[in-house]
Amino acid sequence: MTVLEQIQQQVRQLPPEKQNEVLNFTAFLRQQLIHARRPRPRSLRQHPAFGSWRERQIDALHYQQTLRAEWDPRP
Repeated sequence: MTVLEQIQQQVRQLPPEKQNEVLNFTAFLRQQLIHARRPRPRSLRQHPAFGSWRERQIDALHYQQTLRAEWDPRP
């Protein structure tokens, strides 16, 4: 007897509401497979722009504050 036949035999012995739970569980397992096959997003550290300011002789905090001051509506 194959695994599929064993599963079918077991499911047939369950009440309809439990059969529905088995169906939902198989849908859940399929979704896990689909999710596992998706490529994982790259880390930001792997992005080409990461560390692009490292070699510059600029104080990043000062640069940020200057930019924000330009947009600040207060006098």
